[in-house]
Amino acid sequence: MDFVAIDFETATSNYTSVCSLGICVVENDIITDRKEILIKPVPFEFNDYNIKIHGIKPEMVEDKPTFDMYWDSVRPYLENKTVIAHNADFDVGALCATLEHFNIPFPTFDYLCTVKLSQKAYPELASHKLNNLCDALGVSFRHHRAYDDAYACAKVLLRILEDYSLLSLDEIEECFEIEIGHLTPDTHLKCKKNKKKKATKKAVNE
Repeated sequence: MDFVAIDFETATSNYTSVCSLGICVVENDIITDRKEILIKPVPFEFNDYNIKIHGIKPEMVEDKPTFDMYWDSVRPYLENKTVIAHNADFDVGALCATLEHFNIPFPTFDYLCTVKLSQKAYPELASHKLNNLCDALGVSFRHHRAYDDAYACAKVLLRILEDYSLLSLDEIEECFEIEIGHLTPDTHLKCKKNKKKKATKKAVNE
């Protein structure tokens, strides 16, 4: 299966304050590319709490480009791809908020949240936070580093594919009855843990 794992870190609670993006590319179930991009956040403000979490300080990004300047190189990783993230509501939300800030149209891609997926794949685990999940699955990484979080997210999905003998996004959707997220320039349908059941007409007794 081919997919791209992403992870954003932000300078504050503002979704447009992205200061780092991790990308991990998987082709035919093999990790083929990993990278991290340091970004000057908008607005250029940092919370001490966020710095403590990810370790990115203002002086590390003050001379870096803002996200719009990276977009032409980032977009090919996402456009018409299957994108995954651990807590995709946050990562896809940060992407959308930042693109809207710069008046950039959304890309088109399907996406999946590995928090929701892992909750269904491994319901016996007490926690599905990325660090706890990876401890349970034997995946080593540095938590809250975008480069490593994207890698860990990719490893989680690869493990689920292996454990359940799945080969595609359609098979994931069918196996776990999860609703795949869809983003286009005009629409945003969020990934949901439980797929909506289609209404059926009741038989009428005559």
